[in-house]
Amino acid sequence: MQALTIAHGVTTMNSRQRPSQSKIRVASLFLLLTSVLLFAGCDAQEDGDVGPVTIKYVAPGSELQAVPEEAAIERFHERMPSIEVDRQTQVQGLSHYLSESPPPDAILWYEGYELYDTARQNLLFDLSNIWAENDLDEAYGRQFREIGRVDGTSRFIPAGFTWASVYYNKDIFERYGLIPPATWEEFISICDALLANGETPLSLTGKDHFHSTIWFSYLNMRLNGPSFHRRLIEGEVSYNDERLVPVWETWISLLQQGYFIESPGQTSETESVNALIRGDENSSPTQKKAVMALASHYSVGRLSPELAAELDFFPFPQMNSDSAVGEISLAFGYVIPAGAAHKAEASTFVGYMASAEAQSMQMVRISEDPTNAGWIPLHRDMDRSLLSVDARKGENIVRGADEVMPPLAFALPSGMFSGFTTLLEWMFLKLETGDSEIDIFEIQSILEEARQQAFQNGEYRQ
Repeated sequence: MQALTIAHGVTTMNSRQRPSQSKIRVASLFLLLTSVLLFAGCDAQEDGDVGPVTIKYVAPGSELQAVPEEAAIERFHERMPSIEVDRQTQVQGLSHYLSESPPPDAILWYEGYELYDTARQNLLFDLSNIWAENDLDEAYGRQFREIGRVDGTSRFIPAGFTWASVYYNKDIFERYGLIPPATWEEFISICDALLANGETPLSLTGKDHFHSTIWFSYLNMRLNGPSFHRRLIEGEVSYNDERLVPVWETWISLLQQGYFIESPGQTSETESVNALIRGDENSSPTQKKAVMALASHYSVGRLSPELAAELDFFPFPQMNSDSAVGEISLAFGYVIPAGAAHKAEASTFVGYMASAEAQSMQMVRISEDPTNAGWIPLHRDMDRSLLSVDARKGENIVRGADEVMPPLAFALPSGMFSGFTTLLEWMFLKLETGDSEIDIFEIQSILEEARQQAFQNGEYRQ
């Protein structure tokens, strides 16, 4: 029987003989692949030469990812019985796994600095064929078409994404006749109304810099536009740039005017979200309370369904009507190491996990658990009825943006993010000690020094 090649999620005789058919639906494609492999497998077993191939797949062990994936992996094996998937819990960073010999065949990872840095070093396999053959440009939408693209090639197959927004206590808004704002002026009016009624408008976690830096990202995107913010986090713009002065002035002003809870530098992520809750009988009478918090949906997802029902959310308000809209969203998906031993089989697996069927199966599992914060699948043909009301709302926020980019904790090299950590600890300490003089020049110097150090360390590649 003439040899067949299984690669990048399609079956081909060879590159010159590839059919010129238009788009083939994923479900039909995998039925065809199953038939081919079963037929080929029968011949191989008769010869006694070839058995099933096991690919090593590394992914987070949390129930948020592992439990939903079980169903999709089981269905994949039903369709592709000659490919076993050994799902192993991820305990190291991407670079560590890429240095193994051989590395895993597929890895679940996130958009950010490490993804692009390893791609530029040609440590990730080119997945452009999977994008093309599964028409992912159309299936995933304009906000995600460039994710993982380096030097004209795609090294990443995104599968889902998260959202961040301003969460608020619905009962307190109703008590004072407040409605979610669309503009910064409306947002400040709400804060002033809450202050006038003895309420602290905003909660902030200063202990968790993953979340506290989201404030910087949104203020910068709303004042200077998402493209400027992208150039900044990619190291192309100095932190001494005068356009960043209003960003720090705005945030510091909110902090100094009492819009935030006291001692944010001593407030954890959990405490920041719990500050919005009023119906928790187990909360301490001395627990700090606020009405709104800028947070990721994962933070709120840790609340019980009863407590989470107290909250709703709205997108970070617009500050410049002429600026494009940017949103913070962490996209996760799949990479195949350039040195993987089973790239063809891994490509078939990744191509399936990018499909509407695989993502729908995972959403079924997520929807069965009301305490699961979940995530939003990327494929437009995924059964949207499986999404929660909050997920559909979060999806509208992210897909309505002109640009989408990850939180600073993922977007920046480690040395640069350490600069932000140092800065925020210094800034929150000054506020807690009553020091009203926060020198923006000093803020910019701390961050620019970290940027220059990142260049010296080779973290930013010129």
